[in-house]
Amino acid sequence: MLAEDFHIKAVGPGAKKQPQQVTVDAVLFDLDGTLIDSTPATERAWRRWGELMGLDGFEYGSHGVPAQAQVEQYLEPARQEEGFELIKALETADTDGILCKPGAAELLASLPDGSWTIVTSCTRGLAEARLAAAGIAVPAHMVTADQVANGKPHPEPFLLGAARLGSDIAQCLVVEDAPAGLASGTAAGAMTLAVAGTTDAADLTAHYVVDSLAGVAAAVLPNGQIQLTLP
Repeated sequence: MLAEDFHIKAVGPGAKKQPQQVTVDAVLFDLDGTLIDSTPATERAWRRWGELMGLDGFEYGSHGVPAQAQVEQYLEPARQEEGFELIKALETADTDGILCKPGAAELLASLPDGSWTIVTSCTRGLAEARLAAAGIAVPAHMVTADQVANGKPHPEPFLLGAARLGSDIAQCLVVEDAPAGLASGTAAGAMTLAVAGTTDAADLTAHYVVDSLAGVAAAVLPNGQIQLTLP
């Protein structure tokens, strides 16, 4: 896909953005930073992880990348299994302050069952814990990091999500907040919607960019497709 095919934010200060519509068969949502705000809990867990693993000066900053891949960046192979089990335990235990992002619950409630799912870099247990904390039911066909061989930014997670919904990935919309997730969706061949917040809009490359899911509306067309109106 060529760069010029992308709709990339870019309206000047004071300019009035016109609503846009996109019609798809299914919607594949990221979880953290897109549907829920878990950033404080995530950063607390990783800070504690760095302390317990004895990593002086460790700073967490890789949103949207699976924990296993991050562990491998910081630890030698002999300590990676220990490090991965530790971060899983720390993150699953800390759900304080996890909330739905604005507009997320309303958007999900407007989508028919089977037309959407979640594709996340969390493990299954962590995703379930965070969804429960945010008051979101676990959707059918959810894809988690422990169900794929290659995590984001590889296309595999979103390709699996589309397959589980029985949809052509080219007719799916990937909704993401992080560059790694958007790269995954683009590589898979999906349309992409970036939600600014975790990352500045200026640093997000996608077909569509919104400041928030608040105001994003979905309607079911007579042919069963989903039409989303973006503010």
